[in-house]
Amino acid sequence: MLSLAEVAKEVFLRVDQEPEAGVPPLTKSGVFELTKAVFDVCGKALASGEEISIPKFGKIVVTVRGARKGRNPHSGKPLDIPARASVKFKPSSVLKEEVGKLDVSVVEEMAKKKVKPKKKKDKKGKKGKKK
Repeated sequence: MLSLAEVAKEVFLRVDQEPEAGVPPLTKSGVFELTKAVFDVCGKALASGEEISIPKFGKIVVTVRGARKGRNPHSGKPLDIPARASVKFKPSSVLKEEVGKLDVSVVEEMAKKKVKPKKKKDKKGKKGKKK
């Protein structure tokens, strides 16, 4: 998973570092602030219901999940779930193609590293170490 700081660092490394006449060179902190501002603008646009479209990456859209019936998982009693807004990402065909080139074994290994092992239960059904 990339953090905001890691995204900003990658952007800084990829940006042309040759300053033009009269334009000050970019700094790491300046690129970080710029990257943060881009994500802030995107977040505010989504919060106001706008769609974000980034060529070769995809679209981020706000959709409405309709009201529905549900059940309380503890009591089993039926309940009404109200309609709400939700954010969905629709990848571009270019991104789908690039992700499709990934070696599946590498992705599986990455997923294994993120999964935390479950604690074993003792004979009494309690988690953790025996006393």
